[in-house]
Amino acid sequence: MKEKYLGINLEKKNNNTINSEYSNFIKIILILSFFLFLELFNLYILNLYYIRDEKIVESKEYKNFNEIKEETNNSVILKILNRISIIEHIYKEDIEKEKSGKNIIHITVSINNKKNYKYILLVQMQSLLMACNKNTTFVVYHILCSSDFNELSTIIFKSLFNSFSHNLEIIFYNMGKISFRNRIIDRNSVTNYRLLVPLFINEDRIIHLDADCLVFVDLNEMYNLDFHDNYILGFYDVLVDGVDYLGINSSTYINAGITLLNLKKFRSEKICFDIIKLLNSNLKFIKADQTFLNYLLYPKIGRLPSKYGIFNFEDKSDLMLYLNLLRKKVPLDELEDALKNPGIVHFVLCSPKPWHPNSLYFKEYTNCSQRLNCSCSKYFNIWHSIAKETYYYRKIALFTGVNKMNLL
Repeated sequence: MKEKYLGINLEKKNNNTINSEYSNFIKIILILSFFLFLELFNLYILNLYYIRDEKIVESKEYKNFNEIKEETNNSVILKILNRISIIEHIYKEDIEKEKSGKNIIHITVSINNKKNYKYILLVQMQSLLMACNKNTTFVVYHILCSSDFNELSTIIFKSLFNSFSHNLEIIFYNMGKISFRNRIIDRNSVTNYRLLVPLFINEDRIIHLDADCLVFVDLNEMYNLDFHDNYILGFYDVLVDGVDYLGINSSTYINAGITLLNLKKFRSEKICFDIIKLLNSNLKFIKADQTFLNYLLYPKIGRLPSKYGIFNFEDKSDLMLYLNLLRKKVPLDELEDALKNPGIVHFVLCSPKPWHPNSLYFKEYTNCSQRLNCSCSKYFNIWHSIAKETYYYRKIALFTGVNKMNLL
């Protein structure tokens, strides 16, 4: 129906049109609600399944964390600790029996709930646990989560207990929003959470891994490396500029994505107070927390063996540049062996990464002589083959776009 007003035709919708549009809107809402319900129901059933079959305990308490809070008499540190809480502590009922006689290694990783990163972490954990000797190694994961990471987000990780309940324990920490004089550490800067690890994880040492890693060896050997009086062990990040003004020697600058932290030395030499002091300072750091650690701990920074920190490359010329820079500090045969038989692969210089939706790029270069098989096809396929071992590969295949490809 049209009406004329000041010479302009105005279209007036009748009640039937309005009712029809409203009805379509309601249908869309109902359909979306239905699929949301199915997703939540599926997660709920999975939750029940793993608890029932493996006697998995879910707790809001973690004894070691509570003890640290009780023993802390410094008001500044206590203020930070009070911002941190336990989202969930997941372990098998007879955990002490499972740990008995095994080498216990502690791993920490930081994560938020953005961009499906929890699934990328799930694949990393799957690779690490597959590489571990189930009879001799017990893994304790300390997952440092942003405030948008809740109990629902933890459910996917319970699937790991279906295969690895005899050598796995997971503690999820809600790190919240922690403010300092000139910095705010929150869900937009989760890698900064690792700076606070010495404040609240009461272990002698801990391995930090970025989520974008694959692990191919039992990390017990790495975990027990000699610190030689260093605070931290890492692998050289040779592509570094702009840190000399901080008094850092760029030749010893390490990548913070894979590190072994000497927490016992942090505590005995009260480095925790230096961390807080520096977080409250006006100093600005390129590469944020990575340069922070290099600045704070210099010169007591040691080198990890190459097999635990070697970067992967997609371009042969980049690799040659990398090796030429490193060979001045690391024996060439060690580097070559690390490239052939890596203990950990860190997807630092690989773009796109295996889980990126535009990884169709790899299909084009699978047989390209100008590119290394290890980055173009080998690790792409390996990452997805490990992802297939998880209970969530259908979801992973969907967001990576691999379900549309014929590579796997």
